[in-house]
Amino acid sequence: MKTETKKLWMHSVSASVVAVFLSLFGYALNHTGLNEAVFLFVPFCTGLAIAFMSKGRKIVAITAMTSLLLSVSILVFSGLEGIVCVIMAFPILFLGIGIGAGIGFLIGKKFISQYGNITVIALCVGSMTLVGWTNRKMAKPELLVVTTSMNFHAPMADVWNSVRASGKIEGDDTALRMLGLPVPQSCILSEDGTRVCYFDQGKMVQQVTSDEFGKTLEVDIVESLNLRDWISFIAAGYRFVQKESHVEVIRTDRIESTLRPRWYWRWFEEKCVRIEHKYVMTSMKTKAEQGGTDQLASTPEVKSEREEKPKPESEWRPQ
Repeated sequence: MKTETKKLWMHSVSASVVAVFLSLFGYALNHTGLNEAVFLFVPFCTGLAIAFMSKGRKIVAITAMTSLLLSVSILVFSGLEGIVCVIMAFPILFLGIGIGAGIGFLIGKKFISQYGNITVIALCVGSMTLVGWTNRKMAKPELLVVTTSMNFHAPMADVWNSVRASGKIEGDDTALRMLGLPVPQSCILSEDGTRVCYFDQGKMVQQVTSDEFGKTLEVDIVESLNLRDWISFIAAGYRFVQKESHVEVIRTDRIESTLRPRWYWRWFEEKCVRIEHKYVMTSMKTKAEQGGTDQLASTPEVKSEREEKPKPESEWRPQ
């Protein structure tokens, strides 16, 4: 290996070590807020420092990618972050470190004649420390409303019972487990209007606030799953719309999240909630179309409608 090439690679290795230190240092100071500081500012500073410690565009790019992969690997294997969280955050981390490295490379190429400028590293450490000290609290929660609809080809009474009582919830939970999401197992409705839903990671206690047969079922979340510090479940509800050949069931969840930036994390949160919706509602749909649930609602109106006014098959069977 030529002496010049060897020197370049030594620069790259030393720059990667310093970059990993900067990344973990910035994470330790800024991860409490879980906002732009940890997802954009820390990677930007790390990329900036890499550009001043590495010579050549290719070496800068290799060092930036290597240090990012090493940093997130350390977080995963140390148990500080989950693999799913890291995968979801990787694009924005890559964006931050890429912008920092690009700007640093242009500045260094124009104004700095000697690479390895310790002043830049000190400036990055100081900036991350200052931002970390002033950014210990989470941002104000932002409301997220997620809606999912599904068609149930069954009589309204069976649809209502399958949703209101729920009972055992079953289905293909592969997607939930792969993403590390809680898997719903069952829901039990008490006579006092308390609805308890059990998951593989705990339980959620709900209080029924609106219970109008064939129209709406709404609940407030009294006790939620302790999943993440940045997300809270506020309320949920179902709306029922009778169509000519089916019943449209519309599920709406109201959630508060402190994750920032919202333009990035909103999409992921909506997708995860909709995966949960689809799993639960598919189980309800199967029960309704089979004619009932393992725990039927005790609403007198529902019973009388099913017993006294059975609907002809032509009114609800799929066309």
